[in-house]
Amino acid sequence: MPDMPTTVLYIAGTGRSGSTVLANLLGEVDGFFAAGEVRFLWQRGLVENRLCGCGAPVSECAVWREVFEVAARRGAPVDAAAMVRRLRDTGRIRHLPAMVAGRLIPRLDPTCAESAAPERAALAALYPAIAAVTSSRVVVDSSKLPAYAALLAATPGIDLRVVHLVRDPRGAAHSWSSHKPLTDGAARTHMEEIGPAKSSALWDVWNLAGEALLDRGPGRYLRLRYEDFIAEPEAALSRILVMAGAADSAMPTVAGGTVHLHPNHSVAGNPDRLRSGIVRLRPDTRWLTEMPARDRRLVSAATAPLLLRYGYRLRVDRPSGPATAAATVETIFDRVPAGGSATRRMVLKLRRHLRWGRTEGFGRLVEEDELNPVTRLRVAAEKLAWRRSHPQPAGSATPVYLVGLQRSGTNMLARGLDTAPEFEVRNENDREAFNLFQLRSDAVVERIVLASRQRYVLFKPLCDSHRVDHLLDNVSTPSPGRAIWAYRDVDGRVRSAVSKFGRNNLLVLGDIAAGRGGGMWQAQRLADETLAVISSFDYSTMTPETAAALMWWMRNGLYFELGLDKRDDVLLASYQDLLHDPPGAMGAICSFLDLPYRPGLVAHLRAPSPGGPRRLDIDPRVRLLCDQLAVRLDDVQRRHRQQWAA
Repeated sequence: MPDMPTTVLYIAGTGRSGSTVLANLLGEVDGFFAAGEVRFLWQRGLVENRLCGCGAPVSECAVWREVFEVAARRGAPVDAAAMVRRLRDTGRIRHLPAMVAGRLIPRLDPTCAESAAPERAALAALYPAIAAVTSSRVVVDSSKLPAYAALLAATPGIDLRVVHLVRDPRGAAHSWSSHKPLTDGAARTHMEEIGPAKSSALWDVWNLAGEALLDRGPGRYLRLRYEDFIAEPEAALSRILVMAGAADSAMPTVAGGTVHLHPNHSVAGNPDRLRSGIVRLRPDTRWLTEMPARDRRLVSAATAPLLLRYGYRLRVDRPSGPATAAATVETIFDRVPAGGSATRRMVLKLRRHLRWGRTEGFGRLVEEDELNPVTRLRVAAEKLAWRRSHPQPAGSATPVYLVGLQRSGTNMLARGLDTAPEFEVRNENDREAFNLFQLRSDAVVERIVLASRQRYVLFKPLCDSHRVDHLLDNVSTPSPGRAIWAYRDVDGRVRSAVSKFGRNNLLVLGDIAAGRGGGMWQAQRLADETLAVISSFDYSTMTPETAAALMWWMRNGLYFELGLDKRDDVLLASYQDLLHDPPGAMGAICSFLDLPYRPGLVAHLRAPSPGGPRRLDIDPRVRLLCDQLAVRLDDVQRRHRQQWAA
């Protein structure tokens, strides 16, 4: 009975595209073996005797010694020098056109020719030997070169599946130009360095050849961007496992962008293959700030057709300013680099909304962002009618500041108050009142309030919640301002925040803990004790859910740290209270503002599902902090509710 084919998962693409970290991560999948760049096994592993991923020279590694013995018994004795010569000749760029032509006329393909029979025979013995010795169902080969993959495809007994890994060519070019030490026993001290012109040419050639030679249908070929893999590694792994026919394999746990890597037995490749332990998966975006503009333009021009085909932008604005390090980190929240154009901000905002709409439903998106034109026209008409029947002299409006933390029900509360004809509502997207979600100067706020013909002007400066006492005390308006601090249960806020913003809270807290929070609104006016708590956590292992909970504790804690619980002009409002008892909760808010209560103010509210949401898996230490703060908030909220009961 013939042997079953050996499944080889081949990572194709160009150098410096993240193939090493992807291969190492795949090596953690149950039943997968990360073999490294097998194309160079004979040259670097046997001739040069470099280190295996386990730290021993390849010739002394027990795993590889057994592999060679099994391969020899299968009829392919190791002749390292001969394999080096043959593979060097087969992999020359000049053979690529013939290989591509061979897709239509097989006799033209040099990998299928009789002259390549010795290589095919050696590989036909080697890969089954690797699978047998390591008890693996899938052998991961990160050799990248398309010509070598074509040779594998022509080898009997190998079931080839290809992950075509693509990285932004400017990032790859910058990495090629970097001075990276070699630590695997090579005679050279550093990896090869090449310039942007050569890097661009290789990027074009290898990626074009990879598509032409290796795209054999959706069940055997998957193109994956490095940036997408790093942003959502578990989703990328799931797609790869399905393509490799191993969807039932247990995957490694990637928590908060980190994974625990065990020592491996990879041969050849980036020295990062020697790393083990806790490894953080984060995008290498140094090229955005370090790469000369001249080089970026050269690479963009040289790779433009494929650059656009793979979904990259032709022009990338260079970040500037002190917050560059934090602002250039790519997240699902799509933080715009400092100095980014208004057009890019609009594009990223639209992309973020579409992504959230696909996840949560476009009906919620329309509702949350008040995009229904019928509703907006009706509300505008009611406000106009109110102004005509209740003429208000300019300068008599009362400013109301709705503050707290994002994803805490503030949109829901603002929508309700917006239905009151007495209100003029200015949310974070109002360019006259806000700039990049932060409130403009006191003078601008004063001018808006003094010009209003409504009775109230509601501002929603969530990014300025730490300044609410300043706004109440220092913004000069004839009618003293009022503030509503809205909060929500921590589990509900965490679900909503992670769904909308991904791991943004995690990145922000990491920046604050690292001392980079000076220019960030999230870090303003925090007590020394709070900063000490934030700095005590390890953000390389924290989950996005725990980070969102810690952000809830940090920002809502300002309510007490700023002494707002002792002020009569600040009301604490609960999201849960509004949902469970809309008339009572909104009635208390109306009494606080001296506003007549109307049922229409709560007509948009829906009763919560019975039983409440399931408690999330949050770090116990953070859970305790949040539970303690929730008790304090709930106690004050109940007192305020009784005080302002309608």
